[in-house]
Amino acid sequence: MKYTNAFFQLDIRSNGVYIHIFPAKEGGKPIDVKELIEYLGTCGVNNYDVPKLNKAVAQATEEMDLFLSPFPIAEVNETVKLRVTSDKMIAVIRFYPPSKNGRYMTEEEIREELERSGITYGISDKIIRAYLKGRQFCRDIPISRGEAVIQGQNARIVYHFDTNPTAKPKLLEDGSVDFHELNMFSRVNQGDLLAELIPETQGTPGRNVYGKEILPAVVKPAILKYGKNIFISEDQTKIYSDVDGDVKLESDTVFVSNSYTVPADVDPSTGDIRYDGNVIVTGNVRAGFRVEASGDIEVNGVVEAATLIAGGNIVLKRGVQGASKGYLEAGNDIVTKFIESCTVKAGHTINTGSSLHSDLDAGEMIVISGKRGFVIGGSVSAGLRIEASVFGNKMNTATTLRVGVDPEVIERYKDLATVIKGKQTDLAKHNQTVEAYQKMVAEKRKVTSIQAVNVKQSVEMIKKLSSEIEEMSEEYIQLKRAIEGNRGGKIVINHTIYPGVSISISNRIYQVKEVLSRCQFRLEGIDVVSMPL
Repeated sequence: MKYTNAFFQLDIRSNGVYIHIFPAKEGGKPIDVKELIEYLGTCGVNNYDVPKLNKAVAQATEEMDLFLSPFPIAEVNETVKLRVTSDKMIAVIRFYPPSKNGRYMTEEEIREELERSGITYGISDKIIRAYLKGRQFCRDIPISRGEAVIQGQNARIVYHFDTNPTAKPKLLEDGSVDFHELNMFSRVNQGDLLAELIPETQGTPGRNVYGKEILPAVVKPAILKYGKNIFISEDQTKIYSDVDGDVKLESDTVFVSNSYTVPADVDPSTGDIRYDGNVIVTGNVRAGFRVEASGDIEVNGVVEAATLIAGGNIVLKRGVQGASKGYLEAGNDIVTKFIESCTVKAGHTINTGSSLHSDLDAGEMIVISGKRGFVIGGSVSAGLRIEASVFGNKMNTATTLRVGVDPEVIERYKDLATVIKGKQTDLAKHNQTVEAYQKMVAEKRKVTSIQAVNVKQSVEMIKKLSSEIEEMSEEYIQLKRAIEGNRGGKIVINHTIYPGVSISISNRIYQVKEVLSRCQFRLEGIDVVSMPL
């Protein structure tokens, strides 16, 4: 061993107890006086000069003897002190030498000491034998190590397509927007690999120094979830597209929608289009016609006073001239170059170059893109954010902007709180009826037929009310999160907003009475305030 900590050894003589101090060598640690005092106490050495001992230990540079006590004690044999780390994975032993005429421990005695302390696993024979060949005292020696647990890996799924395509148009240098280069669809060909399952791997148990088994965390399996137009490999670990189409991930399920292409306009020659998949219209959608798709709808031409309803996205390469009769509705996003006199609803985002006399409603965000993007007239509502360069015009055309929770949602939230409270009161009454009945049965009191009928009805009502309260509570919590989450909604004006625009944020109203530039509106406390960008 390359270094030796300082240590001490008792010398029991006829005239009392002495201590022999061995200073540290080769970078070893000095004696810890607190440890020495504790050791002397366990050996029965008392009534000594502590300051003198402190001074001797601090100044010892060579071996020296120090008289401690005039009261002799019995010879002291070699002893050990054991310490186990908090994770119970390492046991550390510390040896103290015997008195000058005391006895050293044998290998068997060392092992017996470990066993008495409950340390049974991972004991190093090599370390014990190395110590016996060259004893070092007052030094921590790791004598036992547990076996670390090896954690397994949860199963995971690797997707081979873009699971989160965006619908953000490209902003050109002149401030206009390129609605042709969009990334809303993930195209796939028949036979393309869509996803693969990497199975879980089980962990390996460990064991601490006390011999107790440590189990690895339970690993979670996974399965590939997919809809139609997809086939799975024989080993159930890979899924492939069975058709040419578009792929998307909804929650944890992969869907492939095959596409139907209308080669020209949707008009009297085609009639209304209803398709379980994606619909691509290469021409226009004429007034009075309807296109419905469970997937996405893409139109290369203009949409007139028509109706488009998509379970996924709607992309209009040009725009919509609704003549106050047009209607667009998408479960996800809507992207179009312009919107005129149309009602538009999107589950997530609406992105357009302009909006004129239209009613827009998006679950999350509405963005009027480009430096000249404007909103004039109509109503624009979004859950979190509305952004445009210009709102309103010099003619003070009435334009309504709303962000935050719909007032109907707030009313529903309040109504639910009242209804739930009432049902909880009814539930408590029925529980009291059942508890009273159970007490009567336990006390062997007579139960009338009417009481038996009542308790039966109460039991049925408890089940019914508990189910209703649980269902309503889930809705209540969701509405509460929506209301709290939408208080941060805002309206961003990148250029100008004109009088005539009415702003509502979480049911708080602000009327724009003067021309403002480059600002944003948000809720501060209970007031809608304007602040610069």
